[in-house]
Amino acid sequence: MGKGRVRVKQIGSGGPKMPINPLADLAVLPDEMIHLPPKADTNAGFMIWPMGETFTMKFKTFSAVYPNYLDSDKTVKLGRRIAAKDAVPGPTMQDIHEALVRLNVRHVIQPHKGYSRDASSRWDNPGRVLVDLEGATKNGVLDMSPDGAYDMDDSIPDMVDEETYDSQNKGRCEGRGKKQLLRKLALVISGLPNRQKRLEGKMKLLEEEKLKASEERKNIGSKAGTAMSGAGGNRKKKGKKKQ
Repeated sequence: MGKGRVRVKQIGSGGPKMPINPLADLAVLPDEMIHLPPKADTNAGFMIWPMGETFTMKFKTFSAVYPNYLDSDKTVKLGRRIAAKDAVPGPTMQDIHEALVRLNVRHVIQPHKGYSRDASSRWDNPGRVLVDLEGATKNGVLDMSPDGAYDMDDSIPDMVDEETYDSQNKGRCEGRGKKQLLRKLALVISGLPNRQKRLEGKMKLLEEEKLKASEERKNIGSKAGTAMSGAGGNRKKKGKKKQ
């Protein structure tokens, strides 16, 4: 080439090279990504009983009942509202619904609600039921106190064993209203056939898991014993050499 020019031949693809990402091998492929379902709307998906009043029932004034209120396994701090001896272990929203149907009390099921004081209830035992206390009183399920008021206070758990008369409280009987309903619900729930079947299935599953775990421990122990015996048999006995 003339005039002292030098031609350089380029090898490979042109353009600047991008730096290599050291974490590229750790990236998760799109097909292997875990796609979580969208968060459910807590204000949607409710069911009204009786269903004939779906479009006419006004339930904004109904009183909320969470499974924690009746759960004997929960502490007062986690929401238990009645004495542990009157409660039942592990009640569900479905149990409360079936008990209210038996008592013929109007209610609304909200399956996506969770008790605020117990974060685990939002996925372990979600849901709540809105109950018509006034309708329950008209049906004779609840008793009204002498002063015509309901026991609507949820802030203080009612731990009395029996209804007591207090002359200084204008003759009001403790344990009426909502607390009385909780006791009746717990009593009905304890005898529900569907609940008993569910608990039996749960106990059977736990027994199977325990049996499986014990068999796995036995297998591990037998393998370890075989390995130890094999290692012991391969050892050479040390002794004095014959002269």
